[in-house]
Amino acid sequence: MSPRLSGLAAALCALVVVAGCGVPAQTAPVATTQSTPPPKPTKPYTVEQLAATVGCTPEFQGRTADFRQAACKVDKTNYMMLDFVTDKNQKDWYDNAIIYGNSYLVGERWILTTSSDDALVKLQDELGGSIEQDKSMGSHGMAPMH
Repeated sequence: MSPRLSGLAAALCALVVVAGCGVPAQTAPVATTQSTPPPKPTKPYTVEQLAATVGCTPEFQGRTADFRQAACKVDKTNYMMLDFVTDKNQKDWYDNAIIYGNSYLVGERWILTTSSDDALVKLQDELGGSIEQDKSMGSHGMAPMH
């Protein structure tokens, strides 16, 4: 073993001993997070297709060259859905929106958001995609699901 590798090994051993990992001890079990299955593949849905899945009629909120945005309401739950011309358009929009701390269901060139985390989870089961939020804001308490 080279002197450099044996020095690294000695430093790692010292770290293990200092941290108490090298000495068997009675410790409480470590909590683990439940593993979620990877999101099912998604496709580039349109606003109209997202609204049909939600069960509402989209009310468009202006059009741009980069994306289309619509809102709708089912019972007391508000939804916003967007479809994008390109992946870059989606990324640019998302990078600006995520700082507001909401949770988003993000798919292939589409994004859907609502005030109900339960609705997002249900829609993820139907549409695929991943539920994402700004980790620093923590507004909904949901961990990102990738």
